[in-house]
Amino acid sequence: MFTATQRTYQGYSRHEPEKTILYRTIQDHFQTFVARAESRTEKLPFPMHVFQEVEAYLGCGILAKGFVRLICESCKSERLVAFSCKKRGFCPSCGGRRMNEVAMHLVDRVFPPAPVRQWVLSFPFSVRYALAYNPTLVTKVLAIYIRVISNWYEKAARRNGISGKTAAVTFVQRFGGAINLNVHFHSLFLDGVFTEKNGKPHFVPVFPPTNEEIVTLVKRVNLRVTRCLEKKGLTMDDFSEDPFAHEQPVLAQIAGASVQSRIGIGEREGLRVRKVGNEISGRTAYFVSERCALADGFSLHANVQIKGNDRKRLEKLCRYTARPPIALERMSEAPDGKILYKLKTRYSDGTTHILFDPLELVEKVVALIPPPRANLLRYHGLLAPNSKMRAKIVPEQAKDKKENGEYPAQAKWAELLKRSFAIEILKCNKCGGKMKIVSIIQDPAVAKRILEAIGLSAEVPLKAAPRAPPMNDLSDPNLTLDDYSQLTPSYDAF
Repeated sequence: MFTATQRTYQGYSRHEPEKTILYRTIQDHFQTFVARAESRTEKLPFPMHVFQEVEAYLGCGILAKGFVRLICESCKSERLVAFSCKKRGFCPSCGGRRMNEVAMHLVDRVFPPAPVRQWVLSFPFSVRYALAYNPTLVTKVLAIYIRVISNWYEKAARRNGISGKTAAVTFVQRFGGAINLNVHFHSLFLDGVFTEKNGKPHFVPVFPPTNEEIVTLVKRVNLRVTRCLEKKGLTMDDFSEDPFAHEQPVLAQIAGASVQSRIGIGEREGLRVRKVGNEISGRTAYFVSERCALADGFSLHANVQIKGNDRKRLEKLCRYTARPPIALERMSEAPDGKILYKLKTRYSDGTTHILFDPLELVEKVVALIPPPRANLLRYHGLLAPNSKMRAKIVPEQAKDKKENGEYPAQAKWAELLKRSFAIEILKCNKCGGKMKIVSIIQDPAVAKRILEAIGLSAEVPLKAAPRAPPMNDLSDPNLTLDDYSQLTPSYDAF
């Protein structure tokens, strides 16, 4: 990864979201998807926050919805920058902004100069479903997991005669690499404990966990989480009494299908998503890597460690854990209108792409939208907001800025673009001069007049009306999976 000083900064250019495959798919097929969902229930098929999320996404980056006007102080050339939706469900643009903002905040203002280890906990299908729309249960399960890992750190320190506490930040991720619903935890633990000497915090590292200790920890998490579910009347194999399934039957159905990589509604209901790639035979054994263990569908991985002085790699890890669920550069359209999504890592069975019909992609996207007021970023231990030690261990730079009144709640937009993408939003593309904001246009009528005057489109993209089901069976595509395998090498632009 290049640092800001190594990059050649480029001028800003609008990314035109309305031309992306994801935008066009949502725009053309969301209403059809809703109509089919409505036919399955007498209630509203989805909660209102789902409709609000989709509506906001379709207005994200659209100039006709409003924009900021900037003018160059030297050559007086103008630039229009559209508003963003600021949602956290699936919007790649806003998700990318939030990813970089969170990473910069954690590195500059939260994590002290100490080694950090990433712990990743994944769950069986049934537990993923239970956690998907139950923020209270997520909090309880996360507390169990954090307590187990924190206790290991504290006991490891006590074996060396040291009494101390650790700290962590957890990202609650709701997605897998195939646009599937997969609730799991990425926790960044300080790889040791803090103890006080003469009233000042002192960090003491611990030895890395052994493979045997990882096995013990994942078994402990498995036992305690299972016990927690049983106390709530839920078992690992039966969630038929889940209240959510009665309140939102359609959303519960597509969520359950998404965690199993199946289709929830439509012509291919209950079938697995279609995979594209060269099948590999004779590889049935599952390889468990260093410091990675499995127990009844629970997976615990802890083999990634960042040194205390490697802030660039720490920021890269924070961006990875805070990334948005969909990468537009890995999405392409096949000749028959279906959508190929390239996997970041090839599956053990040879799968390289997942194949979706447009309505199937809409279904998977809807399943990823988090419920309202569900916190997806948590702080633990000495980094918790109510911890008295937090102010003592955060970076000195953050303390100085806070004392001087230079501690903004959010990073400046221009600074984010410059640091993350080497884009100078306030630099004129023509003369290189400095640009300043002259007005913020929120009235659609005013925005329309300005756009028409400079020759830009002033039309707001509209959602397509619902379509009737096609006469042909979508489970019998125009191209076979072998044909798609021949297409995938042409998608190296990912």
